[in-house]
Amino acid sequence: MARGKQAGRAPQRRLAESSLLYAAEHAYVALMFDVLGRLLVAASATDREVERELAGFPDGFTLGFSVLGAAANLRLRYRAGRLERLAGTPSPDLDIIFKHISHAFLVLSFQESTPRAFANQRMLTQGDVALAVRFTRCLNRVQSVALPRFVAARALKAVPSFSIAEKLSLSARLYAGVARGLASRSRA
Repeated sequence: MARGKQAGRAPQRRLAESSLLYAAEHAYVALMFDVLGRLLVAASATDREVERELAGFPDGFTLGFSVLGAAANLRLRYRAGRLERLAGTPSPDLDIIFKHISHAFLVLSFQESTPRAFANQRMLTQGDVALAVRFTRCLNRVQSVALPRFVAARALKAVPSFSIAEKLSLSARLYAGVARGLASRSRA
């Protein structure tokens, strides 16, 4: 009889463990969407290459990341040559959607590259494919500047080569832009 009770507890324990894992992955994904949004906004104001890519977007165009069935998302709007974060969850013109929170976690924790996630059908894109490619180049640029090379190599298909001076200059401008955004948010 005692064995029957223990056997009944095992599925409950696994369910509780999976719920905790899901909650932890959800919290991490939400945090990384926030960080990624701040980096993209800063890059749109400080990095000429990102500015050039974004120039192909129509004014007022909205971009997003989301996870099916989860509240975690990121929404950005291109306006007057810059990206700005949007509150709430409006339906974007271009949405990159992860099929499950664990898929988003794999990509955002740099365990799986974005190209591999697409190949494994862990994510999909809704919207203009040409603009999705432009946005992907912006993302790749931000990741290659913001992340150490050994981490960027896990996240990207190919990491662009920067001189030390160029990498430091780009990184400093990017993180200064993030700091300005945080400072202006705290004053508001």
